[in-house]
Amino acid sequence: MAYIPLRYCRRVDLSELRDIAQSARGEISHVYSHWTAGLYSQAFDDYHILVDHDGKIYVTTDDMEEYKAHTYKRNWKAVGIAMMCGYGAIANEGRDADLGEYPPTLLQIEALAQATAVLSNALNLEINRANFMTHCEAAIEDNYGPYSGDPETRWDLWYLPDLCAAGRPMRQGGDLWRGKAAFYQREWGVKGD
Repeated sequence: MAYIPLRYCRRVDLSELRDIAQSARGEISHVYSHWTAGLYSQAFDDYHILVDHDGKIYVTTDDMEEYKAHTYKRNWKAVGIAMMCGYGAIANEGRDADLGEYPPTLLQIEALAQATAVLSNALNLEINRANFMTHCEAAIEDNYGPYSGDPETRWDLWYLPDLCAAGRPMRQGGDLWRGKAAFYQREWGVKGD
């Protein structure tokens, strides 16, 4: 992964993100969510969009069609969005994952979902597993994720804590992410353009 200082990324709000994404409408068919497996505020150039622990959103490019190496064999016509977190996380058995000293924060998870709702609208992609997958879901589908026996397995967002629920239970990361994104889409009263 290519580390870059965060100062080389551009902070954007959701309307700026929408404008950037709309220029790639019809050219992007998938969005893959990740964590960087790094520290908070530690940026990597492998992703188009980065979300920090405080919910701030950054872009590494103003061209969502730019090739970025975020998801093995799935980078063409795809956007990579990552939370800057996850350093030291250990998969264990999914629900028992140790999310390390830099776990996803509530602000990060919510900003990831909000950015996803914006991408869905701007790119005209329905929020479903066919269009929006976690890196872990793609890795499982492509036989290199959890259950593959690979010690370097990619399990980004396999499970996430539901920080809004009592007891903060671990839930399937993709379902939690897509569900929150769909909530924001409904809440904002927008679907497509």
